[in-house]
Amino acid sequence: MRECFLITENVNRFDDLCTEMEDRRSLIGPSMAMVTGPAGRGKSESAKKFAVNSGAVYIPPMNKTSATMLLGEITLDLAKVMPGRVAGCLEVIQAEMAKRRRLVIIDEADLIPMPLLEMLRNINERYSCPILLIGEDGLTRKLASRSRIWSRIRRRMAFEPVTQSNIVLFFRKALEVNISAGATQLIELHCEGDWRPVLKVAVDIERALEASGLTEIPEDLVRDIVDEDKKK
Repeated sequence: MRECFLITENVNRFDDLCTEMEDRRSLIGPSMAMVTGPAGRGKSESAKKFAVNSGAVYIPPMNKTSATMLLGEITLDLAKVMPGRVAGCLEVIQAEMAKRRRLVIIDEADLIPMPLLEMLRNINERYSCPILLIGEDGLTRKLASRSRIWSRIRRRMAFEPVTQSNIVLFFRKALEVNISAGATQLIELHCEGDWRPVLKVAVDIERALEASGLTEIPEDLVRDIVDEDKKK
């Protein structure tokens, strides 16, 4: 299977949002944003891709964190330093943002304690640091409960489910095979909008194709794989 990153409508909308947040024109008005959606929609991969191709800072999920740990991750990406104190981290962020505004993307922000989210809001306001918070749907309720944060949200985006056209394009690029409308529909129903089951089914299909020597994907094969996966 070839490694590939699909440019879907979700990805295009995500890139547009991030580009707007990095633009100096976002200094006018609120300069925080949020992206939500169930796990498996592609939020994290889109964020990593944007960070790699831009100056954005991507902070991966942190199950347990503190102010010093979170700020240290940000300063490490911004300036390759990790001060041991909150005050030192804030000084670095202030200096770096004065040189060049860079979007800070916080993944799984729905799991971050509210005091740290308030700290990020303060950084956004004091240092003109654009911040994008990514999380599952509970992030909306969490932020909406604090008007000081909610009022700073400039853009909101929800990642839409995986579509049949996404699945067709994935099989064409990753396995270099075409897939029928019937087989595509079976996979779409099985994955329930999540990319991870699509990838798992694709691995099983590739294995079956290699073993059988087939060059096309029989619909019966997809049905058997999906049914077997449901039993697990």
